[in-house]
Amino acid sequence: MSTQSDAFASAGVALCNAVAESASDPADAIRLLLILAGWVPVPVPGFGPLAQKAQTAQDAIADNLRCAACAALAVATQAYQPVSYQDALATRDAVCAALDAQATRTADAGRDATYQALRSLRTAVAMDLAVRGANLAWLVDVRTTAPMPSLTEAWTLYQDTTREPQLVGSALPAHPLFLPVSFPTLSQ
Repeated sequence: MSTQSDAFASAGVALCNAVAESASDPADAIRLLLILAGWVPVPVPGFGPLAQKAQTAQDAIADNLRCAACAALAVATQAYQPVSYQDALATRDAVCAALDAQATRTADAGRDATYQALRSLRTAVAMDLAVRGANLAWLVDVRTTAPMPSLTEAWTLYQDTTREPQLVGSALPAHPLFLPVSFPTLSQ
């Protein structure tokens, strides 16, 4: 029985790692793994002994997958490069909320060692993103009186036209010659 349980646990880890590796970048991996880390299957219908055993098995399977997703999520978070202070903060909040939720589930199930491991993982992720985000530029709202070309706005804001692609990426204009009159961008 133990070798089957170990093989199943390893399969959950392999699945989560495969999801992370198939993502186009760490941000996408975080998005996908957050879904897995919060997955709660629908309850098994019925009330008899068979339904209770099926529910117990389903709960164990879901818990195994969520824990594996939490571990893969921490790895993806470490590889993620936030673009702004707010981005780092939002990522930290989302990932830590997922780790907290799973830690609470494991504590409720009486799995103290797993709870402690998830709390330690949460602390490490929170510190990592806080430290890396501390020196990043803030997103600020830019307001102009008229739509401006992105190259002009890049020079006006940063005195650097090589920042134009980042400006277009944050403003999401219909055309780079006409940036909206209000959009978020990096402060520096």
